Amino acid sequence: MKTALIFPGQGSQKLNMMKDYYEEFQISRDIMKRACETLNFDLKSLVFGDNEMELTKTYNAQPALLTTSVMVFDVLRSKGLEFSAVAGHSLGEYSALVAAGVLPFEDALRAVRLRGTLMESAIPSGAGSMMAIIGLPFEEVEEIVNKMDGVYIANYNSEKQVVISGEITSLLSSEEAFKEAGARRVVRLNVSGPFHSPLMAPAREKFSKFLNDLEFKSPRVPVVLNVTGNAAKTPIEIKDKLISQLTSPVRWVKSIWTMEEMKITDYVEVGSGKVLSGLVRRTTKATVHSTDTVEEMEKTLEGVIKNVEIAEF
Repeated sequence: MKTALIFPGQGSQKLNMMKDYYEEFQISRDIMKRACETLNFDLKSLVFGDNEMELTKTYNAQPALLTTSVMVFDVLRSKGLEFSAVAGHSLGEYSALVAAGVLPFEDALRAVRLRGTLMESAIPSGAGSMMAIIGLPFEEVEEIVNKMDGVYIANYNSEKQVVISGEITSLLSSEEAFKEAGARRVVRLNVSGPFHSPLMAPAREKFSKFLNDLEFKSPRVPVVLNVTGNAAKTPIEIKDKLISQLTSPVRWVKSIWTMEEMKITDYVEVGSGKVLSGLVRRTTKATVHSTDTVEEMEKTLEGVIKNVEIAEF
């Protein structure tokens, strides 16, 4: 039995996420305190408050999700959970890097706060967006996208769920083509920009300067990267692909296939929600576990902690 930790990305944020961890575990309270001090603003009141619109803003959602995922991860680690690989979806990749010992929590937190700010301002508000294409094989989505200007693949989430990104007018005009090709649903996402597309190039240029000043350490376990879908073993490769991630698609399906080849049998989604759990179930027959509440985390530990096998790396 081998376990991988997977970390959610933007879209999984919700008010009061992981509040039960904060109330029950000092180690979680310590993480939230460190986050507030590092960012020099009251993240705790934002996450445990009532202003959902403010939490949803990219530059707030990203540090909030990273912080709450690390709150959960530190509890899992304190209870003896061992793991053989990590991966995170988009923003979640930074949580995975903290778990693998590549980046200190504070450095990752500063990085995602800046990342969110730059992504928010990369193009004018409302000029770009994203849509999910559901029920169409990604090869057919690629075929349609390749014939269009201003539309790009953003996420390969499962074999029949692909997210596209691009200029708003191009996205809207592409909707009918996907429906005619047999897509079950075409869903416009409530996001503030065309993430994981070449339209994020202004954010990439500025962000790379910040990342290049950070020290990346060798991962303690394999980190399966979004950009390649493969496991990285060197800090240089990880840093390079983090920069590329802003303008490149998230190859989540390939990431799961890679972890299957690594003989991963159990996935633990660390943090808010169960979005990744659903995507994993559509891709593999492995067992998926939740930590969305303390109660679910305790059930997860009962299911995996006694039988985990550590990968050689």
